[in-house]
Amino acid sequence: MHTKIILIMIVCWQAQQPQTATPSDTISESVEVRYARAQVQLAETNLKRLEQSNKRMPRSVPSSVVAEYQHDVQVAKTRLKQATAGQTASDFQVWLQRADAERRAAETAWSNATAANDRAPGTFQSLDVERFRLRAEVAKLQLERGQMLVDSDHEAQLQWEIDMLDNQVQRLKDETSRATTFIGFYPLWHW
Repeated sequence: MHTKIILIMIVCWQAQQPQTATPSDTISESVEVRYARAQVQLAETNLKRLEQSNKRMPRSVPSSVVAEYQHDVQVAKTRLKQATAGQTASDFQVWLQRADAERRAAETAWSNATAANDRAPGTFQSLDVERFRLRAEVAKLQLERGQMLVDSDHEAQLQWEIDMLDNQVQRLKDETSRATTFIGFYPLWHW
């Protein structure tokens, strides 16, 4: 009787244990492939989140932002294809895709600001419209620079990629400062 109870308890305990992947499941795919697959899932989930926001409240997320997230999904899928094919040498093509997406996003922001001012003058200050135009110009030239480096050595490509990251950081700083209200706020500087 005690033996049956112990066996039933063991079976119940084993049934409650989380199922782990078998070693053959984890070994069949490299870490690079699993990482790339996770990146695709994350990019798709981020996009779904924006789409849900727009379903709840139409146009709460601008179409240009949705387009950027759609491009993130495309880039992640490209990386997954490369990883499953065992290709790592064409990572530079992914960077060029990102540069092209940034160019398109910058051009869209500029044209949207211009169109908004055409419909309702003064929606954007002329200085902001000029900043959008210049950002589009920088993004276009950044893509052209990258395209010229396709056959260059890895070091030159890496330097260009670093420049891309620096431009993204500058853009994020700019967007963050525009989003923050400074009315009546003066930071205390501690010397």
